[in-house]
Amino acid sequence: MLTFIFLEMAALGAAVESKSAEKEDRQQGNKEEKKADRIEKLLEAMEEKVLQEETGSQESARLEELKEYEKELLQRPKKDRLRYGGDFDLTYDNNVARGVIRAEEGDTTFILKPFVELDLSGRRTDFRAEFKTTQSYRVKVSEGSDTRSAEVSLRAGRKIAKKTTLSFNGRLNRTSARDVEIDDDGRKITYDNSHQGSLNYEMNRKFSASFDTNYTATDYPHENFDQDGTDQIQLSPNLNFQMTPKTRLSIGYRWTQNMTKTKSSDNTKNEIRLSYTGKITGKSTLSVDFTQAFSRPDAAAASHADETTVSVGYIWAATPKSSIRFQYSNTTVLSLSDSISGDELLKSATRTASDAWSTSFRFKLHRKLSAEFSSNISHSHSKTKKTGSDNTRSRTFTFPFQTALDYQLLNWLQLRFTYTYRHQIGNEESDEHRAHTWFVHTNISL
Repeated sequence: MLTFIFLEMAALGAAVESKSAEKEDRQQGNKEEKKADRIEKLLEAMEEKVLQEETGSQESARLEELKEYEKELLQRPKKDRLRYGGDFDLTYDNNVARGVIRAEEGDTTFILKPFVELDLSGRRTDFRAEFKTTQSYRVKVSEGSDTRSAEVSLRAGRKIAKKTTLSFNGRLNRTSARDVEIDDDGRKITYDNSHQGSLNYEMNRKFSASFDTNYTATDYPHENFDQDGTDQIQLSPNLNFQMTPKTRLSIGYRWTQNMTKTKSSDNTKNEIRLSYTGKITGKSTLSVDFTQAFSRPDAAAASHADETTVSVGYIWAATPKSSIRFQYSNTTVLSLSDSISGDELLKSATRTASDAWSTSFRFKLHRKLSAEFSSNISHSHSKTKKTGSDNTRSRTFTFPFQTALDYQLLNWLQLRFTYTYRHQIGNEESDEHRAHTWFVHTNISL
């Protein structure tokens, strides 16, 4: 009996152990299946991520771009609506009157230019107003040099459609200066105003067009100079073509109408311009400009003039802290004019050719200090033929060299020190002169 009971208990224990083993096996199997499911889902996610990277998913790129914009906006300081400050210039020129060598006359000039700017720009609208004054004072040569001016300028722009932007710039300036033609301490008053408007339309990523208008006028309220007033109107359509991400081509036309109070030198000028800019390497850029202009008289005393200008520029960013710029330009002008002497009509033809070579080397000496060395060599040659007289020729060489230091002393204070040497040589001995100029510029912007 005891033996039977013992066998029954052993069988029951074996059954319980078998069920427990089966349960453990099932749990282990479930764990393995869940692990396999997780691995499969992870592989699918990795495959999807790789697929997005390979196909350049627009949604992923847009999210990354939005993140960058958000980061940039968070780091951007709050815009200052009101800015004020000024410029102070101190210049010493040892040959301010440009006299011949050994007949030099030096002078020191002080210029103070305070300004106030109000910025009410928004996300789609640009609106800025500025008021500034200028006081210029010379120590020795005072006649015709000491000037006072006040200027108000207004700039406004708005995106009026998805691809269209309209902008406007206006300026009104009043200048007073001493003049020898006015008795005692009289001052010559000049009013200059200009109004420029621009309409820009972006057709697509490669094509954009613009239409610019400009009106400028100079008036003299004093009776002695009233006849010297001038007006100018300009209309200029332009077309820009982004040939490649690194290459840009521009084609432009400009129509200019020049008018004077006496109507004696009114003329119309037509200009055609081609401009090319492209990257040669990752650190260098080449630019080429070609302009052809035709001036035609609207009055008998005005002259015909055909002008051709070709310029080539090259900029090389040698290192992250230095850059070199080369520029060459050639301008040829053919001018024809008529004049009357008694009963005789005299014709005059003048051909002028000018070449200019400029080189500048700029580099950073320190985080707040940079230096620049530049030279601007020019040569001009003209030949004039008049009725009944021999040809007359003139030639001029100019050699200016400049050294400059820019120092950002504080965030709101910048200093600039410049030294310029200029030597000019002409046909006559009196045409030769040289000048040394020291210039100190201080800019304060709060």
